[in-house]
Amino acid sequence: MAAMRTYGLAFVSVAAAAIGAVFVYQKYSPDPREAAPIFRQWESEVADDPLAVANLERAFAALGYDFTQVRSGRGAIPRVLVRTVPNDLGQVPEVARRKALFLGSVLPLVLSVNEQITQERATVEVIAKKIRFREELTPSDTSELDRLAKVYRVIDDDESGDITDVSAAALVDELLLRVAPLPVSLVLAQAAEESAWGLSRFALEGNALYGQWVWNDPNGIVPNDRSSEETHSIKAFRDILESTLSYAHNLNTHRAYADFRKMRANMLNSSGHLDGHGLAGTLTRYSGRGQAYVESLRNIIRANNLSALDRAQFSGPTETRTAATGSVTTAAL
Repeated sequence: MAAMRTYGLAFVSVAAAAIGAVFVYQKYSPDPREAAPIFRQWESEVADDPLAVANLERAFAALGYDFTQVRSGRGAIPRVLVRTVPNDLGQVPEVARRKALFLGSVLPLVLSVNEQITQERATVEVIAKKIRFREELTPSDTSELDRLAKVYRVIDDDESGDITDVSAAALVDELLLRVAPLPVSLVLAQAAEESAWGLSRFALEGNALYGQWVWNDPNGIVPNDRSSEETHSIKAFRDILESTLSYAHNLNTHRAYADFRKMRANMLNSSGHLDGHGLAGTLTRYSGRGQAYVESLRNIIRANNLSALDRAQFSGPTETRTAATGSVTTAAL
């Protein structure tokens, strides 16, 4: 491991931790139920429950994380996991400050989810290259192709697992459409639109940022305005990271978003970059509002300069901050 450097944190002390301060930094420990590799990559976690705005702002300040600076191209994005929206976010009077806290919390989640997808895509591309040059696939290649085809719903989970009846080339072609990152600006715009900028009941009670409907789910949140003939609810999540993962899987697999995936593939093939403002036009089926919904997303992207984040990346060093020791430990990746 690389050499470590330790710095003091003036505002976090052992005494503060001893008296039960709710502002806590801790090294992220992945839940064994969660999928690798994304969950091993967090530097720090804001572990307050419930989370208050003041503590989130202190956490971001300790990390040197300023969303407005990031958006202007002058700041760094740390690998910080914020699990929930602050429960008092609605009490922040300044609109710009409130928006920056919400977007700053979601942005690292989007980048982390995109990293996992990109790693999976790299596997598909290696297999695609072998097929193109008529190289024989190894058992490991075939197993991974089968796994990804099931994860991304190219084939059903209840199939035998033997993909010999399906052309490997056909599977790879479809996976290259599905296993691809999402445009950051569009994800942030949908999170803002669907959760009322983190203020909706669904966001506060169920960490639901993207308005995903479910049926026959005992943990779903029933909308107050649901009619007696309707049976849907809003899917609830353990945290807003899980919500973001589920949303990404939805866009990458559901047949309603095939046009989104085709346009994304064209963008990646032509320029290598994604345009969230343009891709928003393919999401008329995400909401019953249709084209009006698309225009709402595009207005959010324009008004908040979110297109500037479509090429955003994490900063380099790994940091772990711990309230119990009042120290910051930094190591190169």
